[in-house]
Amino acid sequence: MVGKAKENRYLYLSLGVLLTILGIYFSYEDFARGEFVDSVMILALGVSQLFFAYLSPHIFPRDERAKAIIGKAMTANYFILFVVILILFLITGQGSLGMWQLSANQVLIILFSIMIIAIPGTMVVFTRLM
Repeated sequence: MVGKAKENRYLYLSLGVLLTILGIYFSYEDFARGEFVDSVMILALGVSQLFFAYLSPHIFPRDERAKAIIGKAMTANYFILFVVILILFLITGQGSLGMWQLSANQVLIILFSIMIIAIPGTMVVFTRLM
């Protein structure tokens, strides 16, 4: 099982570096103009892959510790999702806090990007705590 975790780690690391570089490259022009960065999803996928490169030896031996890490991370992500939706609802609303005008596509890009980083991010936190 150690060989599989090491093989997965190299795959996640190489994909993470590649996607992060591509995400920065594609996002730079929109970010410099002050526009919404549509390609932030590529950057989020790259960061997620880098997190999984760190997590590979911890979650691929499917033992009780790995199941506990995944279970606690999913529970935490359930609450993170609701907090992010609440914040996006307040920031993009019509009330006094409605300072941004985002399309539905942009809101979905933000939600996807946050969740794709939050899932392995909370796994990293619980890996360090357990």
